[in-house]
Amino acid sequence: MALAANTITPRPPLNVFEVSRAQLSGNSASWVELAKVPRYYIPQNGPTAARFVNAAAIMTGLTVTNLEETSIRVSARIKGQDGAYYSVLNSAAVPPNDFLIISFDRQIMLSGETLEVASQDGTATAHFTYIVNQREEFEVRNP
Repeated sequence: MALAANTITPRPPLNVFEVSRAQLSGNSASWVELAKVPRYYIPQNGPTAARFVNAAAIMTGLTVTNLEETSIRVSARIKGQDGAYYSVLNSAAVPPNDFLIISFDRQIMLSGETLEVASQDGTATAHFTYIVNQREEFEVRNP
């Protein structure tokens, strides 16, 4: 995981390009966390009060490399802010000594959400690329 869940910073990020890599063990019960979208804490600065700023991860791609001499199956899911799991990829086949590329077409994960990947029946390497940005801040005013 490239970023901490709660990061202290004087200024939240704009267009931080990140990659997370992990080895998958070949046990379907063994989900590996590739990335968790952080929330940023900005300390008080003069008259400006301390605050939290949410972020968004713009998912660009996931590459899973099969390290086996036989085909394997891989799955990916997102753990949402509500704690529920949302399937992204379910038992996709990866040919022997080959790779599978999943394009996310710039789908978004929000602060606190996590991308997890598992290999059901073989070892593999997962490479997840994404861009972290702060979410827009706005003030709701009653008319």
